[in-house]
Amino acid sequence: MKLHVAGTTYTGAVVDLRTRNVDGRTIAASIRGQQSVPVVSCPEPPSVYAYAGHVHPSMGLRTRTALAAAARSRGYETPQDNAITECHAQLAELECSPPELPDPIDPVPESTIDGLQEAVATHRGRLTARQAVGADDGAVQAALRDAATELSERETRQAAARETRELRRERARAYRDTLEEQRRLTDELANLRRSARATLVDRCADTFARAIEAVPGPVPDDPFDADPVTAALAVLRVAKTPAPVVLETDRFRTPAAASDCLDAPVVRC
Repeated sequence: MKLHVAGTTYTGAVVDLRTRNVDGRTIAASIRGQQSVPVVSCPEPPSVYAYAGHVHPSMGLRTRTALAAAARSRGYETPQDNAITECHAQLAELECSPPELPDPIDPVPESTIDGLQEAVATHRGRLTARQAVGADDGAVQAALRDAATELSERETRQAAARETRELRRERARAYRDTLEEQRRLTDELANLRRSARATLVDRCADTFARAIEAVPGPVPDDPFDADPVTAALAVLRVAKTPAPVVLETDRFRTPAAASDCLDAPVVRC
């Protein structure tokens, strides 16, 4: 570990910053890569650090979740892992942004289409009659042409309105189906994660109980009833912790003693 604080560089597995008035949250955030100052050079912290990487008296802890993350840091696997990976992949493939819908087109009333069809038929009948007797048909042809053009335009608009309406329905339906599938997969993933967490906790329960007895602090009848600081220290003792743990607690006699107990690098703030 290499730690740069206000112009001073600290190296080694144990760093004591109690005389520097440095906030432990700041150090922990730098270790997790959430901010760049102070500069901390260390291995990538595992997921257990999100729960127990910064130990302080006012902390809370989801002990079972943290213990499951500690088991993951040890490389433990569960029967649910393949299904969890598959659920993640399926969710990543789902496009859940609202669809782009074409602007709706006002439909043409059927009565308008019917009226224009009748007009075309009437003009066509008149044209046929005038042609049969050799009468002038110029005006009738013009009227027929105008009526047929208007009918074609209205029918085209009617077809466009129908197609647009169907397209909007199809896209909206596909979006609803995608949302429903996303909800189903999300629920399935949550259930799988709960099952995996329970498997990991069961696997590490005895190790965790021994860790509760090994770290400084009160030992409850049920290890999972331990106070957050004691439970966090026990979780860290179970975990593989290559990145430095940030401690703001007087449970240990010295920072070096904390590092030995937790088998992890330590930054004492």
